[in-house]
Amino acid sequence: MSKENPHTAPTLASFELLVREQQAGLRAYLRALGVDEAWVDDLAQEAFLVAYRRWAEFEAGADFGCWLRGIARHLAANERRKQARRSRLLPQSVADLLGQRDPADATAEVARLLPVMQECVGQLPARSRELLQRRYAGGENARTLAQALRLNADTVRQTLLRIRVAVKECIERKSAEARP
Repeated sequence: MSKENPHTAPTLASFELLVREQQAGLRAYLRALGVDEAWVDDLAQEAFLVAYRRWAEFEAGADFGCWLRGIARHLAANERRKQARRSRLLPQSVADLLGQRDPADATAEVARLLPVMQECVGQLPARSRELLQRRYAGGENARTLAQALRLNADTVRQTLLRIRVAVKECIERKSAEARP
């Protein structure tokens, strides 16, 4: 392919050629990153769209495939972060069961798990319990907590994520131990 002007978008025909050249390799790369097979096509398409929109950032003569894989790597990392944020304290199997039961049964299951969660939170270090309390019961966001604790907001978010993961794993472990 001829070198494009890095400050103008490629012609549709030239970009279609790049897509054809790179699509199989990009899909394989996304699978190697651990992207679920059902989502590979969506992420690949998104990577091509981002590349097209950011064409002005691409240096003429550089390896387009390498640049495209970098975009895909960032998209996959963003999806992993989104998935981690969506994670809840209840194990997924419990959440699935609650969704299938009538409200009375679901309430009983929550009533069974609530003391387990409280026990797990109680086992956390005092600073972790305080952070959870301020964030979820007090409604303080990461930025406010960061200012109050003289920390970076990203550090607060990562700390909260680790705490949630620890509580979730504790709940899962204790639930498994309680099964006959």
